Amino acid sequence: MPHLTLEYTDNLQFDVQPLLARLHAELVATGAVNLKGIKSRAIRLTDYRIADGDENYAFVHVGLLIREGRPIPVQQEATKRVMAVLKETFGHRYATGFLSLSVDLKEMREGVAITDHNIPEEGVKRNPQ
Repeated sequence: MPHLTLEYTDNLQFDVQPLLARLHAELVATGAVNLKGIKSRAIRLTDYRIADGDENYAFVHVGLLIREGRPIPVQQEATKRVMAVLKETFGHRYATGFLSLSVDLKEMREGVAITDHNIPEEGVKRNPQ
């Protein structure tokens, strides 16, 4: 845990993998997230409409889905860290164009959400079969 979903409009140009790596690092820096538990995906949106439909408008949204139980201040720290990365990454576009940045965090309920994995600690590798 957590799941991180990065959604962005196709009128933005950036390298996805370094951004995901930065977001992973910021979540781990909270002390409440283990690197081996983070699963991220990036979704480049081609069908969307923003406000009046001006094609120069863009948005980036990060959705975080975490296990229930982390204190609100920890959740707030996580969302603030993610937003800081987005502002740094897309700051030029924000300053010179039209851009909406957002971060949302939701909790998976204990006893309802089920997770199982065998992802090792960093550095431990298996041969894929």
